[in-house]
Order: sequence, then structure tokens, then C-alpha cells
Amino acid sequence: MIDFHAHIYPDSLAGGVIQKLGLAAGITGLMPSTDGTKTNTIKYFGENGVDKFVVLNIATREKQHKNVNDFAIELNKEPEIISFGSVYPTSDTFETELLRLKEAGIKGIKLHPEYQDFEINDKRAYRVYEMCRELDFIISFHAGYDLAYMHRLNCSAEKAREVVDDFPHNKFVFAHFGGYMIFDSVLEHLAGENVFFDTSFVSARDKEYIPVINKMINKHGAERFLFGSDTPWMHVKKSSEFIDMLDLSDSEKEKIFDKNAAELLGIDKCRGNAKAL
Repeated sequence: MIDFHAHIYPDSLAGGVIQKLGLAAGITGLMPSTDGTKTNTIKYFGENGVDKFVVLNIATREKQHKNVNDFAIELNKEPEIISFGSVYPTSDTFETELLRLKEAGIKGIKLHPEYQDFEINDKRAYRVYEMCRELDFIISFHAGYDLAYMHRLNCSAEKAREVVDDFPHNKFVFAHFGGYMIFDSVLEHLAGENVFFDTSFVSARDKEYIPVINKMINKHGAERFLFGSDTPWMHVKKSSEFIDMLDLSDSEKEKIFDKNAAELLGIDKCRGNAKAL
């Protein structure tokens, strides 16, 4: 089983980051699944049927580039981890970091339009998308609303579709079923396009969205969905239980839990019946 959406923080920062982000998002009632550290997260995933997981690091300021990517490169040495780097998309120094990540064997980057204060269709960010296409990098975007930024929507389905149309050969992954809490718009504007959606942060508490998500899967195809939990902000078990609530065959679930991510990442398929414990 492969989890395409997880977060780890340096040991010295993990406690503070968990507290700060949890408070900002108003999710203090949701007990984090890990303490945010590498050791605890690897242990947690191993106990929950996850063989490999993608860690999505984010540079929230331009001056964080080097430190964030140093951390990503170090994490990528762990056999269970596929670590993504990050760049600040409106900076003038992103090229050096992308080349350094490529040389280190990193497979992609994470961009978060709210945390990084840019609109996904900002033409300044297009330079990053173009270089990622040249380097064959995957770009994972936060998409839809973020609970800490409900006053803004920097990656709407309409804006995302504009970028997809302008970069038809890029490898794009839009998190949270293509856009958290904007699923009708995702169905209309993004479903059916040559992009991937991860399933992170959506659980049984979002069961009101099941009908539109089923329509999305029918239109988009199960082969373009990637299982993700958003650990530590959602539990693997809760995330996998939501997949079981959808109108999916066993073979479609296997694609979502394992096969699709393995093909996109260029790694071996993990387990035949990919399912959390």
C-alpha cells in the first residue's frame, strides 16, 4: 500500500508545528496520528499497512529553500519514504533548487498556493511548471480550501483547469479529491483531464460528498486517483474506510491504494491486496 500524502517535520520543530497548524486550522479536536517526527511516522505507517509513503515538504518562504530541500533529500534515503522537495514559486532562485533536487534523485515537488501566497495560475509560477516538465518532475498541489485559509481559494478548479490547459504534458497531482470542499466544481472543470487526484483528508465525516465523488470517479477514471491520508492530520484507517464507502470494485481499489502511485512514481507495486489494517 502506498500513501501519497504525508508530512514529516524535523525533530526539533515537530511539536511546535503540530500545535501551530492544528490551532490555525481549528482541528484541535482531531488527534494527530503521529507526533510529526520521522521515527514515529515510519512506525505508524508500518503498523497501518503502508509500505511506502510520499512526504510532501513545503517551503513557505523563499529563504527556506535550502533547508527544506536538505531535509527532503535526507528523508529520501529512508527505504519507506519517497520525499518531495519544494520551491517558492514566485522566487527568482528556484532553478538552482530544482536542479539540486533532480541530481539527488527526488521525483517531484509540493506547492501550496495558500501557504506560499500565490494563485495557481499566476504567470510567475509558470516558470516553475515549465522547468518541472523539462525535469520530468511531479507537482503535487494543495487544491480547494484549506481549513486555516477559508477566506481564500488560490487553487480553485477553474484556475487549476487553466494551468492544465496551458501545461498538458506536466505531471500534476491535485490533493483532496481535486479540491477540498469544491467537489462539484472539480467534477465540472477538472474531472476527465490528464491529471491525478489524491484522496487525502477526506473521511466519513465528509460522507455528504459521496454522490459527487462517485460521479467524479466515473468521469475521471479510478486509474487517476491516488490514496493519501494527509498524515498526521488524518488517520490512514479513516482515509481507507472512506474509499470503501465509494462505488468501487476490488480492482479499482487496488489501483487507488497501490498500482496508480507505483506507476506514477516509477517504483515496484507494493502489495496485491493493498489495504490498511
